[in-house]
Amino acid sequence: MKTGYIFDMDGTLYNNAFHTISHKTFQALYQLKDQKDMLFLATSRCLRELDHLPREMYNFPFDAKILDGGALILDTNNQIIEDTPISPTLMKEIETYCLNNDLLYRYSTKDGNYFGTKVKQAFYELEFSLYLNTPDYKPYENDIAYNVLICYETNKQKEEICQIARDCGIVFYPECVEIRANNIDKATAIQKIKHHFELDRIICFGDGENDIEMIKQADIGIAMKNGCDKVKEIADHITDSVDEDGIYTYLVKEKLVKEV
Repeated sequence: MKTGYIFDMDGTLYNNAFHTISHKTFQALYQLKDQKDMLFLATSRCLRELDHLPREMYNFPFDAKILDGGALILDTNNQIIEDTPISPTLMKEIETYCLNNDLLYRYSTKDGNYFGTKVKQAFYELEFSLYLNTPDYKPYENDIAYNVLICYETNKQKEEICQIARDCGIVFYPECVEIRANNIDKATAIQKIKHHFELDRIICFGDGENDIEMIKQADIGIAMKNGCDKVKEIADHITDSVDEDGIYTYLVKEKLVKEV
């Protein structure tokens, strides 16, 4: 049976609060690779936001990476397996709206991560605290964009942004919205991965609301103890938290790898 393991990143495989990883977990992942299982990273981050991960994680030979919340799938050489960008027409509408309303927006391309409008130093500091790097400032110029994050200030602006992006996939966060092409998320990307690599079984690990659909459709879905209540409610299993070697604990418990 050809098994694919799908790992959400922040809060699952990587403790993004302290920028640390579980060395036991990565030893276990190498065991899975030795067993000829296939391993995949699934994250809302763009490629550029992976630049300053711990070396052990950055250099790990994932068979593919699902990026930008499912809009971009790259192979081991960072070549595109499949991508679904946002239309340039919509990107222009977003840029115009943000400029007219003095709103911050950030967009990602295959190799880049950009603020489309000028921002205050505090936003650079926030981005650095999250990702240990910051977007460059670059007004949109018909780039192939996969993911947009817009910070709004009022509910009226939120409603207007949603109207502009009404034909897209939208994820809501406090005071900002994430936009990508319609019907694109981690779950749809995993189906593409399953077909592309001819997998018989999918095992998924996740912690957040954007992991719910991929956990639901997995043959086995595992939530982290530090995850949100909604993902834990629908998971087949709950393992220890990211800072308690949760992935390693599950793999050893289920005898999928040997104890290290």
